[in-house]
Amino acid sequence: MPAIERHPRDSRLRYTKDCLYDSFLQFLAEKPVNDITVIEVCERAGVSRKTFYKYYSDQFALLLAMQNDLFEDYKDLLDGKPADITTLTPELVAFVDHNRVLVKAAFANRGEGNFVDRVLEDLFARYHAAWEAANPKLSSADVEFLFHFVVSGLFGIVRHWLMDHPQLSCQEITQRTATLLHVADPHRSAAFTG
Repeated sequence: MPAIERHPRDSRLRYTKDCLYDSFLQFLAEKPVNDITVIEVCERAGVSRKTFYKYYSDQFALLLAMQNDLFEDYKDLLDGKPADITTLTPELVAFVDHNRVLVKAAFANRGEGNFVDRVLEDLFARYHAAWEAANPKLSSADVEFLFHFVVSGLFGIVRHWLMDHPQLSCQEITQRTATLLHVADPHRSAAFTG
């Protein structure tokens, strides 16, 4: 069953997708995905269940489709960006802030094809070689551990923010992250850049 494409050309299809996404996001802000029904999503969206089931098998398929679109938006954001974590962090935090309901749902529902896991894999694929080049005294294995240490820490900060401190602003999280990166490496060695 093909999901609605990322940028449908047909205005009716684009409208249907937007209505379903908006409705689902509203429910995600209110309750966990397990408690959301297709009936209520369709009613709020003003879309028939027949139309919903033409593209999605259930609410989890809709969530996955939304995460797929979000992942493509994330990739568009990072294309051509340097491997400097201090430069990337503000942009990534702003991206999360703009998509906070969906990212929070991704943290809460870590199934196959999950946005969070895909971002981790993509960051590693994009920037591992640059981190190795920037840290020639470290073995390849140590650079891999360093990378996962830093990125997992950033993911932990974002998760903690979304789940436990959603009232904090994007700027506050960016500043806290910069402070913590500085504490982790006060001399700003090549470890955090590529």
